[in-house]
Amino acid sequence: MIFNMEFKSNFTKTIAWAIVLIVLLGLMMAFYPFLAEPQMNSIFGSMVETFNDSTKEILGFTSSTDITNIGDYLAVIYHYLAVLMFIFAMQLGASSLSKEQTSGNIEYIYSNPISKSEIVTSKLTANLVLYLIFLLIMALATFGFVFIIAASGVNSKYIPEMTDFDVIQALIRIFVSLFGSGLVFMSFGFLLSSMSKSSEHQDAISALFVFLIVLLTIIGKTMGGTFANVVAFFPNVAFATYAFISSNINVLTIGVNLAIFVVFIILTYTIYSNKELKY
Repeated sequence: MIFNMEFKSNFTKTIAWAIVLIVLLGLMMAFYPFLAEPQMNSIFGSMVETFNDSTKEILGFTSSTDITNIGDYLAVIYHYLAVLMFIFAMQLGASSLSKEQTSGNIEYIYSNPISKSEIVTSKLTANLVLYLIFLLIMALATFGFVFIIAASGVNSKYIPEMTDFDVIQALIRIFVSLFGSGLVFMSFGFLLSSMSKSSEHQDAISALFVFLIVLLTIIGKTMGGTFANVVAFFPNVAFATYAFISSNINVLTIGVNLAIFVVFIILTYTIYSNKELKY
């Protein structure tokens, strides 16, 4: 019952977010054939080389990034789209455990024989499934845009040949990184929701929280030193798309983030189980 309620409640939102991001993805993909031109690629490459390593990372590049390689280009695109995807993931969790109190449905839920832990489990499962559906839609749309670009033949002589297997492998790496970081942000949202009595401002709080994390990331990488080492453990950095594409994965930071996800979910169960629900 709770799973179906949560799934139906957020399904329309999931599709709406996917449509918006697909439009943005299409606009960014449209530039790929033109960036593959030798003259444009040379200008772009020269500009990137003027940045130091920390600035390159902030912008989603590595020293080995080849913008004419479709896998590298997709990693750069999703470095920016990921910010919006983090907001969506956190919003799923942030309103999940408090919206029934806002809408007044909590009385109906508690008229059924169900425990608080079952509510958390059902809502967590429903939102994980929705996030996976969202990622699958984005992955299919991305593959579709790559196919359209290849079929169009625009500047095809400048674009390195890439098989369907290569594209799929690149997409798997990118979306594994987005799934991992999305889980952590969703757990932030669930923890926030378990402590909140209303879901009225949760979407705005989620957006502000993600933007704060991104701002701290930029400051940390710019300042360097200890701050940069701390920022390396942020989920958007630990699961950075360019790191997964270049196979430059930091197992320690990923492990810490997975541990954070587990701890936040445990705290969510604990806090919500002891929460007094007024209706």
